[in-house]
Order: sequence, then C-alpha cells, then structure tokens
Amino acid sequence: MPALWLQVLHSLSRPGAARDGDILARAAADIALRDHPRPPASADVVLEIARTEFAAVLNRTQAQTALDRARRASRDRGDGARTRDG
Repeated sequence: MPALWLQVLHSLSRPGAARDGDILARAAADIALRDHPRPPASADVVLEIARTEFAAVLNRTQAQTALDRARRASRDRGDGARTRDG
C-alpha cells in the first residue's frame, strides 16, 4: 500500500489544512490488521491507532468502513496475517 502511505504523508504535511479522516482511517486500519491479527482487529483498535499515531479523531463508521475495506484488500492480496516485519 505505498500509495496509501504517500496520501497519509500528504494529508499530514499540509500546515493549516484539515486532515483527511478517511485516508487516516484507512492507514489506521492497515496498521490494525498487521499488528492485531489475533484477536482480530476491531473498530475500537482502529480508533485508538488513529488517535495515537495520527492525532486523528474518527467516528466509528469511518473506522469500521476502513477496517472492512482493508480486510477485503488483504484477502484479495492473499496476505491475511502478515506483520510489518514480514
């Protein structure tokens, strides 16, 4: 997901501009799936990661939508339980 991380950097690097919550939700969901394979990541985990990693305040719908999307993408790629380290 290199394109996603470029979007995150762009969103975070614009001084004074509103952050893109949907992009940050997708990034938090990506981290959640990689770091919390067991037990499976939840919307609460995504909300916490967004808050602590990106200082982003999301709503539960954003978190759940991003998590569902990340799960589908992970299944499509066939990398269900990979971690950041491999």
